[in-house]
Amino acid sequence: MLMQILSASKLGNSTVKGQADSGLNIDHMYRKSPKGITFFGRLLDSVLLNLPSVKATRIKKNIITKILQNEVSNNIVLGKKTRIIDLASGPARYLVDLIDKSNYDNIEALCLDSDKRSINYGKILAHKKPIRYTKANVFKLGMLKHFSEKVHWIPNIIMATGFFELQNDDVVKKFLEDIHKHLDGGGLILFTGQADNPSKKLMKYVGKTQSGGVWELHLRSPEMLRKWLLDIGFRDVIISLDQLGMYEYCTGRKI
Repeated sequence: MLMQILSASKLGNSTVKGQADSGLNIDHMYRKSPKGITFFGRLLDSVLLNLPSVKATRIKKNIITKILQNEVSNNIVLGKKTRIIDLASGPARYLVDLIDKSNYDNIEALCLDSDKRSINYGKILAHKKPIRYTKANVFKLGMLKHFSEKVHWIPNIIMATGFFELQNDDVVKKFLEDIHKHLDGGGLILFTGQADNPSKKLMKYVGKTQSGGVWELHLRSPEMLRKWLLDIGFRDVIISLDQLGMYEYCTGRKI
């Protein structure tokens, strides 16, 4: 019954029908534009879009953009172009916002995602901006070495937002190791984790992921993430929490 009711709203419908973790679902949260079937569906969508966890997701977009803006500004002073790889990017609205506020000549981005709909929407969203969207299996990061060697393009930012908290510890540590290998010297890793989520019980009950599994978070402490980054070799590690104590913003530098 609950799932039938939720299906009347856009956010609820995508969540219960296997798109809980999709970039399009996250982008709908960013936009905060209620949609649904009939007036009731739109009203329900409005309620869902104002849940604390969804508000924190909108705040996340703004914080990510600010972190990236700071790194772009540093690179400009150093006379370097910013080259970004975004893993499991979805449409990456934050990158579009970033480039809107920056000089196009100083930024290039490659967005990788397995969801074709998110990739296609990202291309529309970015229009003629220097963002390349590619359908890819992000679990095979070895392709980055081949790509870098082929086009002589090495990223100095590799980021993943809203992705690691859905993976188990072994998978995340392997990703962090691979990112360290493929990141340019002096480059920045940027990713989010979650220390808590006020909607975790509801989402576990009704949420379905693109792989067909249950939407289940892997909550981690800042101390754990810090240790992983330092053990792998990252330095200048900074981990901060949002005001709800939900999202962790993690950065580190390859020295």
